[in-house]
Amino acid sequence: MNPILVTGARGQVGVEVCEKLLILGYKVIACGHSDLDITSENEVSSLFESTPISLVINCAAYTAVDKAEDEEKAAYAVNALGPKNLALECKERDIPLIHISTDYVYDNGKTGLHTENEGTGTRCVYGKTKLFGERFILDSGVRAVILRASWIFGRYGKNFVKAMANLAASRDSLKVVCDEFGNPTPARALADDICYIADSILNDSCTDFGVYNYCGYPSIVRNDFARVILDKAREIGMLSHDVEVHPITSEEFGAKAKRPADSRMNSDKFANTFRRDLPDWRLYLEETLRGL
Repeated sequence: MNPILVTGARGQVGVEVCEKLLILGYKVIACGHSDLDITSENEVSSLFESTPISLVINCAAYTAVDKAEDEEKAAYAVNALGPKNLALECKERDIPLIHISTDYVYDNGKTGLHTENEGTGTRCVYGKTKLFGERFILDSGVRAVILRASWIFGRYGKNFVKAMANLAASRDSLKVVCDEFGNPTPARALADDICYIADSILNDSCTDFGVYNYCGYPSIVRNDFARVILDKAREIGMLSHDVEVHPITSEEFGAKAKRPADSRMNSDKFANTFRRDLPDWRLYLEETLRGL
């Protein structure tokens, strides 16, 4: 079987995906930005012309949400044009594609659990560029599974869990927003399920292409998420003092990008289609903290 191409292979999900694929016995072409610039149509085309590929997993993304407000062209290139380039090459060669999107497409004013059937909307550059990426993939006609994931954290790379632990190490109080409601998602669980889908596609047992919500459970408010993280850090001996979490509003925090106030997702479509249990994110905190 031809190898699987993994883009964004040095990111927190990409590393996990590559590790899992190798454990499953697949050959992997692991590409970070320095190996393959997915924003370059010529580079992508050249790779596909010279290398036999059985499936593409796109983990590449511009994820600096606030920075994207000042670097819209760069965010658009990675989050929109990159997926477009991959999708068009995959379509031409009948290669299936798995792509990671975001819960930020649900900043549409609705509250409660969002489903794939409702309209999308977003107020920040990051969300808009990710939504463009989704649309380019769907418009290409490629056989694709798009997973809208939220609040990803894991052993590799930068994420909210590590940031809270690092800040708490030298402080006795933290200010964390109290008006963002969502679902933390463990990178390793996401990677395991991506690889399950990949395996199903390559063994011709998956025909359910389309857009799916994917997230951990339970839902939680951002400042309470911080408290759970710090409690776990104390429990495993990584934090020796108490740290008080002070709730503040997003407006008070002053972030440049407008994030969704309620991006909780209903992932029943994913669970029922692929017959997979969604992860309890609390079970992945310790391994993430020890990743520091």
